[in-house]
Amino acid sequence: MVKRRYLAAWILLLLLPTTNITMVLAKQYNSRFNRQFEVGLRREQSNLSQSQLSQKTDFEYESTDLIANVLYRHLSGLYKSMMPNGANGTNVRWLRNQAGRWYIEDQRYGEELIIGGLIKNDPQAIEAGFKMFDWGFAHQVDDGSFSMTSDRFHSTSFFVEAVAHALLVIQQSPHSKQYAFQVAKYKPLVHRAARWMISSQVWEQGIRGNRPYTHRRYLVATALGLTGKLTGDEELIKYAHQSIADGLSLQRPNGVNPEKDGYDSSYQMVGVVYAQRWVTYFRQDAITPKVIAMINKSLLWQQTRILPSGEISTEGNTRTAGEEKGRSGKVKGIDRKTALRGFAYWASVTGNQKWEESARQLAKFYYKMP
Repeated sequence: MVKRRYLAAWILLLLLPTTNITMVLAKQYNSRFNRQFEVGLRREQSNLSQSQLSQKTDFEYESTDLIANVLYRHLSGLYKSMMPNGANGTNVRWLRNQAGRWYIEDQRYGEELIIGGLIKNDPQAIEAGFKMFDWGFAHQVDDGSFSMTSDRFHSTSFFVEAVAHALLVIQQSPHSKQYAFQVAKYKPLVHRAARWMISSQVWEQGIRGNRPYTHRRYLVATALGLTGKLTGDEELIKYAHQSIADGLSLQRPNGVNPEKDGYDSSYQMVGVVYAQRWVTYFRQDAITPKVIAMINKSLLWQQTRILPSGEISTEGNTRTAGEEKGRSGKVKGIDRKTALRGFAYWASVTGNQKWEESARQLAKFYYKMP
C-alpha cells in the first residue's frame, strides 16, 4: 500500500508541467532559507563589531575577479549602439524622432565603460564613456539641471552618481595622471548638477516622488555623497545622510527593502550596490555601521530568492515580474549584472566567502561560467 502511494506521487509529479515543478522546488528551497534567515542574521550581527572591512580602494574592489572578468569582459557591447556624438539608449531614438522623451540617465553607462576600460586597459572603451558624459553635459543649463530631461530628479541622480563614481575611480587608478584633464573638466559640471538636486523646491519634489522606492534613497545618498567627497562639499554629504537614514528606516525585519509596498528581488540589489559604495567612501562615518548591517540583512534575504539552479526568482515581485516597463518600453526583468556585482563586491569588501559563493552561483546560471 505504501509503495503504491509513493508510485502515485511520482506519477503525479511527472505529469506536472516543468514550471510547476520548478515552483514547488523553489518554495521548498526558499522555505528552508527563510528558516535559516534569523540564524544567519544573528551571526552577521555578532561578527559586525569584530570584523574589519578591507582597506582596499574602490578601483581594487571593481577589479575583483567576477566583476573584472564577467561584467567587464565585453565592453564593446556597451557602446555599439551609441551614436558618434555620444547619445545612448533612449536618447538615440529621441534624436531620430522615434521617442517623445529623452533621459539623462541613459548617459550613465559611461561610468561602466570608463571603469571597465581602466581595469581592462581599453582606451577605446574609456573614450566612449567620456563621449557619453559629454553628450549629457552638453544638455546642462545654467542652474545645473538638464534641459527637458524626463523624470528630472530621479534621472539626474543616476547620472550624477555615475559621473562622480567614475571620476573617483579614475583618481585611484594607475591612469590617474593620463585622465586628470577629464576629471578637472567634469568635476564642476557634476557639482552643479548635485547642487541643483538639493535646491529647496527640487529636493522636496524629488523626495516626494521617490517615496515608494527604497533603492532610490541609496542612489540619491551615493550621488550626493560621492560628489561631496569629490568636491569637498560638506552640505551635499549632509543631504546624503538624510537620504541614507530614510532608507535605513524602511528596511523590514526580514531584510526586505520595500519597493511599492512589497519586495522586489531585482531592485533589492540596486539599492545594495549603491549602499556598498557609500561604505567604501565613508568607512569612518557614524552611520556606516548601520549601513553595513542593512547590506548584510539585504543579502541574506536575497539569498532566499536564488533558486538551486542559480536563477533569481521573481515570484511575488512588485516591479520586475511583468509589472513594469522600462524606458525602452520593454517589460523589466532581473538586473543580473547588479545582482552579481552586489555579492561579488561585498565578498571583496568583507572577505566573506559565502557572498562569493552566491556570486559564483549567479555567474554560473546567467553567464555560463564554470
